[in-house]
Amino acid sequence: MKKWITLLIIAVLVVLVAVVIFLNRASAQTVSEKTATSTQAPVFLTYTVTKENETVEIVGQVTADTKKVTSKVSGDVLEIYVEEGDVVQVGQKIAKIDDTDYQISYLSALNSYKTSPTEINRLNLEKAKENLENTTVVSPVSGVVQAVNVDVGDRVSVGTSIVTIVETDTLRVEGSISEYDLKNVKEGMKAVFTFEQLGLTLTGKVKRISPVAETSGGVTVIPVEFSFDQIPPSLVIPGLTCDVEIIIKEATSSFFVPKEAVSQDQNGYYVMKQTPQGPQKVYVEVGEELNDKIEIKKGVSEGDVLLLIPSQQEIQRLRTRQGLPMFGPGGGRAR
Repeated sequence: MKKWITLLIIAVLVVLVAVVIFLNRASAQTVSEKTATSTQAPVFLTYTVTKENETVEIVGQVTADTKKVTSKVSGDVLEIYVEEGDVVQVGQKIAKIDDTDYQISYLSALNSYKTSPTEINRLNLEKAKENLENTTVVSPVSGVVQAVNVDVGDRVSVGTSIVTIVETDTLRVEGSISEYDLKNVKEGMKAVFTFEQLGLTLTGKVKRISPVAETSGGVTVIPVEFSFDQIPPSLVIPGLTCDVEIIIKEATSSFFVPKEAVSQDQNGYYVMKQTPQGPQKVYVEVGEELNDKIEIKKGVSEGDVLLLIPSQQEIQRLRTRQGLPMFGPGGGRAR
């Protein structure tokens, strides 16, 4: 009886081993077939030729010069004629300071000058008149009132800030470009500012490129200043951000395509164009290079679909998505 049980156990074990071996072989065959099928499919990316400006895109921020309007005399504030957000013009009244003492001083100086028209009395009269006039505070610039810094009844001294005004004619956009874009961006180039939060698009130009680069967190950038073509609407205020497109090459009869789309042989430069009959080799005339793109002057038309030779990183990404190993067929890592 014991011998019979032992033989039964051995038979079961043999069957289990056979099943495991069969399943492993089937799994290996499936993976092999999947790999063969996947590697047979050519890895190509495509690019549709379009006529568009070549641009450098950055994020910018609106800024402007501010002017603190200060008191030129001492006294109590009697009136304030503006509020935050008000638009003011040069010479517009901002505030009124108590002028009682200054009227007295002026009348006294005037009387002294009439009695004795000496040079010192003339100078005293001019000074008294100037102080009296300065009790009415006026704006020296045009712009928008950013802040009112005093209240009616406050005592101010010479130099006290009454209001702060943003000079609208100095509104500009500031941003930074990469050191790799420095060779392409020039002063005077057109720029487009998109304020997505306002649903607004404005135009301008590259006004100034800093002669000194800045490094922050290991990244080197070059500060750039942009001007507006026209004074922006009042909604555009300092501190707002916007998307900036610097037009480094305007769309013409030529096209800029990714460098991966262009190859070269003994006969010249060529691209592989996708056609109903399959890929077609077309020789082209190339021009300048801008970052990761190259200009094609002749040989392609708008709407053409070009086959790109993918980078090794893209091939590996596609292989990973398809479930293929990251190593080449020879056992080493694919190069």
